[in-house]
Order: sequence, then C-alpha cells, then structure tokens
Amino acid sequence: MTFKLMIWDLDNTLIGSSKLLWGAFNMVFEKYTGSKLSPKEIVQLYGPPESDVIEKIVGKKRKNQALEDFYTYYRENHDKLVDTFSQVFELIQKLRQKGIKQSLFTSKGRRSADITLKRLDIVKLFDLVVCGDEIPRPKPYPDGVVKIISYFSFSPEEVIYFGDSPLDIQSAHQAGVKGALVLWDSIHPDALGGEKPDFIFLDIPKLEEWIEQVYAGIE
Repeated sequence: MTFKLMIWDLDNTLIGSSKLLWGAFNMVFEKYTGSKLSPKEIVQLYGPPESDVIEKIVGKKRKNQALEDFYTYYRENHDKLVDTFSQVFELIQKLRQKGIKQSLFTSKGRRSADITLKRLDIVKLFDLVVCGDEIPRPKPYPDGVVKIISYFSFSPEEVIYFGDSPLDIQSAHQAGVKGALVLWDSIHPDALGGEKPDFIFLDIPKLEEWIEQVYAGIE
C-alpha cells in the first residue's frame, strides 16, 4: 500500500549524531559527577528528551546549568561531529512533491532539534515537527506519533514511521502505524530483536528502491 504520511526519527535516521550526543552527555556527566559513561550506558539513557536525561544525571538543583553546558557543547561541536544522509533528504523532498506528507518525531528537546534543523536547513522538508519535550510521555509510548496523526487527521493505516531503534518501532506499533527499521547508522546491536518491524532497510539504496516501487505511479 502507499502511505499518505511518513514520520521520520532524526538521530541515526536522518543524521549520524552519535559522536555529538556521546560527547555532550559525557561532558556533562564528567563535569558534574567526575566520571564518564560508556557509549552503551549513554544509549540506555535514550528515549526521554535531554532535559530529563540530564536531570537524572545531575539532579534538579544543577539541571539548568548542566543543560546550558550541554547546549553549548552541542552547538559548538555540531558541524564537525554530525554526519548527514543527504540521499534521505532528497527522497523526502521528492515524496513531498508527490503529495506525501512528511513529519519528524524526535526524542530530542525542541532546543537541540532546532539547532540541527536550522544548521542543516531541513526545516522546510517537514510539514510538522514534534519533539520529545512537547509530549506527555517519551518513546516507546505512542504519544508523539498519535499527536502527528491527529494533526493531519489520517487513519493509522495510512501512516509509517521510520526509525533506527526498537523504541521507534514500539512507539509506531502502540499508535497502530507501521514501523520501518533503518539500519544504515544504527547504534543498536540488538535492533532486530524484541519488537518486530514491518519493514527493514539495511541501507539507503534499499529504501530508495522500495520508494520507487511503491510510489512509481504517483504524480
């Protein structure tokens, strides 16, 4: 079937941001606790927006200052530590031209998401952006996906969500939409376990091939 709305995750789906996020979280963790986290430990913190993660690390009293440190590091190191998957940007633009609505749902807070969206000039690719600090509950809860579906008034059967993590697939399925697992920059070695995705794309050419087949007749 052809989907009328596509929802995309941001980190490790549209951009390769592991080095930036690991650096930012570790800078905060080392400054406020005196020790470092391993990449695996950082990944286990993913799901809530960075404000919630940092509060968990440093506590409520030091949260605001630690957040400012996080955003300073994020902003200053963004361009040298983030990889972009421009082929996916091009696909999204082509799909928009065919009338397929495009949305972004990221666990990031609005502040860090806006830094990335503006630096890469990709705000224009999306009809709606929903961030992790704009919903009641984080992934794997369906709140973000449900918010987007409600905004466009599509039925869940008309929607697909692309993400790199089991959390994304769980969020999709709890909202009643199809979940597509993309693995071209996955940081999850167990990404094929647990929740079963409806589609799996090991690389961007496979996604391009699928889109060409599914949407070939749409002008």
